[in-house]
Amino acid sequence: MAKKTNKIATRNALIMLRDHARERMKAYATKHRLRETGWHFMIDSSIVSEKGVDRVTESALVLMRATGPRFFCVRITVNSDAASNPEVPTEILEVDQERVAHLIFDRDGWTQTQAIKKQSDKIVENATPAPGQDD
Repeated sequence: MAKKTNKIATRNALIMLRDHARERMKAYATKHRLRETGWHFMIDSSIVSEKGVDRVTESALVLMRATGPRFFCVRITVNSDAASNPEVPTEILEVDQERVAHLIFDRDGWTQTQAIKKQSDKIVENATPAPGQDD
């Protein structure tokens, strides 16, 4: 039962961070005169058990397609030990178009996929910090 409760709390925190990341990227796009044209949410998760206590860690990429076409993402991670107070992601990364060519972006909502960490790490490989996000 604790495992299921931890999983639900962790997923709820992940969704909260997803929405926060979306708002940050929207503000970034507006500031830089870009228009967001689609969203994708890629979840990769793992369950770890330590000393008989089930701990859940979930991570995801929140991806935005913008005019250009340009692609940006934020990595979010939540650990069930800190699900009630998750760490807010800070860095927006610009991603190469070729790395996300296989993804479908939804203009109004979310396209959501499950992935293994290796696949999502491949997307952010060689990603660079989005220019001007600290202005």
